Amino acid sequence: MPDLPDPSESAAGAALSSRPLDGDRERWLALLDLLDLERLRDDFLRRLDDVEEYRDGKVERRALAEAAESSFRGLIGRMREDTAEALESAAFALGTSRARAGVSREALMTAIRLDYLVLWNALVSVASADDAPLLLRHADYVWQIVDEYARRAQDGYLVEREMLTDERQLTQRALISELVDASRPNRERTVEIAEALGMPMDARYVILAAEGKEATTLRRLLTGNKRVGGSVISFYRGGTLLVLTTAATWYSRPALQAIREGTFGGAVAVDGFAEVWSGARLATELAGLPPRDEVKRRRFDDWPRLVRKSLSDTHLDLILSIEAGLAECTPAEREALEQSIRAYLDTGSVHAAAARMFCHRNTMTNRMRRFTELTGIDVTVPVAAARVVLAWA
Repeated sequence: MPDLPDPSESAAGAALSSRPLDGDRERWLALLDLLDLERLRDDFLRRLDDVEEYRDGKVERRALAEAAESSFRGLIGRMREDTAEALESAAFALGTSRARAGVSREALMTAIRLDYLVLWNALVSVASADDAPLLLRHADYVWQIVDEYARRAQDGYLVEREMLTDERQLTQRALISELVDASRPNRERTVEIAEALGMPMDARYVILAAEGKEATTLRRLLTGNKRVGGSVISFYRGGTLLVLTTAATWYSRPALQAIREGTFGGAVAVDGFAEVWSGARLATELAGLPPRDEVKRRRFDDWPRLVRKSLSDTHLDLILSIEAGLAECTPAEREALEQSIRAYLDTGSVHAAAARMFCHRNTMTNRMRRFTELTGIDVTVPVAAARVVLAWA
């Protein structure tokens, strides 16, 4: 890997390579607080214009700006001595995205060198003359963090390039991307794609989608076991990584066990290859939901949360507003009512809900009646119950 410029090679090398002092921390954090992400981003983008491969449109300007902000946010967080996990995840994702865009490794490393230059110039600009010794003591520290970022980005780049060089996978991804990216499914073309991929039209399929840190986890599992590659097709929709395979393969292949038993992403099973188009979209939306505490992987039964999300910040959100009616409850009554109503909605039975709540059926009936008095909603009526399901999704 091309080395980043090492500030210890300057005339002040001895000072630059010295370790930060314990008493430096307060002022160091104060300097980091003065850094402006937007200015860092803009300075980086101006300098990046000098790199030919980034001028030819391989990566959209908006994507470059977003990546720059993410990089500087991660680097500054790391310089606060926070965990390296977020920075490593961002660096790995940057490497994979640049490989997919066809950017050369040399151009990627050149861009990351600019991160150091931009950061260091920004630190110098916000520091005072009295901060010079402190900056000298931190120069090597900053360089090491950027170098750490560069190594992780290169890891992601090389991993992705290795996958992209597989001609069969390239063809598979192109075909499946054509299918799922279409504005609407075309039956004739869907059949052609299924035949080209060797996938039966009448088989059952599983689609797993992941984004952000979860996508990084999925990517590591895909690349960490060579036997996985021939079992699934992996592809991207924007920033979401998706995996497609037959249900028979999903449930039977030992190589997929770690992915199958993982707690990340959104998973959807569909009947027939013709449903992959809609299944991929649903899995993508499920992956965008925050995980529930008790069940991390999002599945089809999370549909109320998807509907709730789509109604938020619209005039239809008023339909789902039931909290005002419960405002007069004490905290204890509010909790008892919600737990009881949720138990009934989960089971559809007063008897089963009472058993779950360890209370008498009459107690459950009284709580349901009280809920109706407060909100005007009778959850024994299906259409009314649906309103509560969505409101509390």
